[in-house]
Amino acid sequence: MNSEERGIQRLLGDVRAMGGLIERCADADEDATQISDEVMQALTNAGVFKLMAPAELGGFEAHPLEVFEVIKTLSYLDGSTGWYCQAATTGVAVAGAFLGEQAIKDIFRSGRAPTCAGQAAPTGKAERVDGGYRISGSFSFGSGTPNASWIVGGYLLHESGRLVLRDGNPVMLIALAPREQVEMLGNWNVLGLRGTGSYDFKVREQVVHQDFVFDAGNPQAQRGGALYRMGFFGIPTLCHASFGAGCAHRILDEWARYARQKKRPPKGTVSEMESFQKDLAIAHAQVRAAEAYVRSTFEQLYRCAQSGSIPAQLNLDSRLCASNMLAVGTRVAQTAFTSSATTGLRNGSALQRCFRDMQAGNAHFLTGEQSFIDSGRALAARDQ
Repeated sequence: MNSEERGIQRLLGDVRAMGGLIERCADADEDATQISDEVMQALTNAGVFKLMAPAELGGFEAHPLEVFEVIKTLSYLDGSTGWYCQAATTGVAVAGAFLGEQAIKDIFRSGRAPTCAGQAAPTGKAERVDGGYRISGSFSFGSGTPNASWIVGGYLLHESGRLVLRDGNPVMLIALAPREQVEMLGNWNVLGLRGTGSYDFKVREQVVHQDFVFDAGNPQAQRGGALYRMGFFGIPTLCHASFGAGCAHRILDEWARYARQKKRPPKGTVSEMESFQKDLAIAHAQVRAAEAYVRSTFEQLYRCAQSGSIPAQLNLDSRLCASNMLAVGTRVAQTAFTSSATTGLRNGSALQRCFRDMQAGNAHFLTGEQSFIDSGRALAARDQ
């Protein structure tokens, strides 16, 4: 086992060790709508937010299957914590791999832990100016932003007031702005993933140095290895799938725990009913199959990224396997919640929280219904 592998194993051990803390804080984090300072400090001390940062910047630059295990474990402990971490670790990974040297100096070599999060959907506007870009915009669902020093945003490039097109499509940029120049709107009032602090935010008009910007349509990694060459959706879909797997496994365990405790007349418990046993077995098979699709896809994707050639099918699979993981988890959560009757209705129930978190995660555009439509369109048009 090399030093990088030992580092990841130590990180996984630290994450598992903080399970009691994360679970104790989960209910309070929902009410506060963001992760508690105590949990954030533990996550930072363990190095969770360096999970996918380039090794040359002090990160783990973990293999995709290692990333999967860490985010899955966090999401099993609490969906909001897992979701928050997948968003924030993605932000740090993107910054470390794709930004220029001035940005690296300010973000990674400032003496503070690098913290980056935001929203990559291109609802902002950018214009070229000498040495950089003038950016501004309003964004929704900024997961991970409450504790981020640098805020990620997606921007459509303009020149002389006009949208810049490339091959008939708008040019999309990713830019990072300092937290001081971003207004957090504090309006996170939702059903699930309540502790993520996924606030809307507004980036005030400002000029950022060109090193804080990269072309999302043609991203060129400036440091690091194959992890950053898996395609634009590679890291986000990996992280969303990891969240889905963690939540799905937790709801299977909570459902079985409920069934062992719930009495059913005339005698026995729910867990002794054949109908429950059949449903639980089917749910386990579906979750395990979905997880196997994720693991196989990202193992192949990483290997192909190492060789420098990624087949179109793998690009499709990276999004489809993540969408499938979330969809399967959501169906299992619905079955478990319905089966739990009034037990799941009670606030404070871990089963209920898992159900709500799965519903919220499955609503994300990256892995939601549109992802299946896009994948199906490509599959229908493909020659056999």
